[in-house]
Amino acid sequence: VFVVESPEYLADPPGSPEVLPLFPPVLLLLLFPLFVAELPEVPLIMDVDESLDPKELKVTLETYKKLANDFANHDTILKDKTVLSYVAYVLEVPDIEIVNLSLDILELFVKNVDNYVHITSTFGVREALDAIINKYNVDEPKISKRAQCIKDDVERMKPPIYNLRSRCRRVIEPKKLKTHVIVLHVQGLLPETRAELEAILIRINGLVSLVVDVEHQRVTMRTLSYVTAKQIAEAIQKNSENMEARLVTRNKFNQEYLVKLIHTGNNGDTEDMPDYLPEEDEQEDEKEGVVSLLTGLRQSASSLYKSTAEFLHNSFYW
Repeated sequence: VFVVESPEYLADPPGSPEVLPLFPPVLLLLLFPLFVAELPEVPLIMDVDESLDPKELKVTLETYKKLANDFANHDTILKDKTVLSYVAYVLEVPDIEIVNLSLDILELFVKNVDNYVHITSTFGVREALDAIINKYNVDEPKISKRAQCIKDDVERMKPPIYNLRSRCRRVIEPKKLKTHVIVLHVQGLLPETRAELEAILIRINGLVSLVVDVEHQRVTMRTLSYVTAKQIAEAIQKNSENMEARLVTRNKFNQEYLVKLIHTGNNGDTEDMPDYLPEEDEQEDEKEGVVSLLTGLRQSASSLYKSTAEFLHNSFYW
């Protein structure tokens, strides 16, 4: 153990031969914590200069707030890095009005996603908000909660996607979606069930437009090309108890007939047939038309021959 016998040794200049033997490096290391313990505590964040005039600060902050109300000014304001640093700095002023004004300005800047780079690259903003959250947590919980919300918004900020609108135009506008028209005959469509049917149909993805004719039990729909009549019929059957949809189509003679879209195993092969088959009637009509045409041709030829013979007879009677 080394003991200092006289305080005069401490007054000697460094390197004195009397002092060096009494203070070897090991002793200095042992005594260093004692000297450090006597030093005054230095805060990590320096306090704001108390000489700052709150009135002048208020005028400056109100000017910043007025400019920040217009998002078009943000880029010009924040290009000067000292603006955000100044707003964060004055948050330490022990004046509620000054703190609220500073939070107002930060809120306006955080709402604009284009300020992402400026806010996240400026040191001291989040640290100042943390200090406000802890400082006013008990006495002014509203200010503390407000600062917490701003900090959360800062941490949730994401970099903006530039020219998103122009990109969407280039991708979507030239693409024309193909559609087609589907006409269904809905058995059980009544004025009482119309609203139920419309509620079912508007949930179908790809439906573009819809016209309901209750009197004729018809539904005319324009849909995207990938939507089929069978999908619509299945949706109607699944979500209603008393309605069944069949496809309205035309044959080669431009006559309408109905096609069953959902087949059940109990009905056999007869379900594949349409409700009525006008083709047979058309074939009979066609046969009758051919017979009447041949008969007409014979009658026309006979009358023509008769009139020609009479003309020749009358002309060359002499």
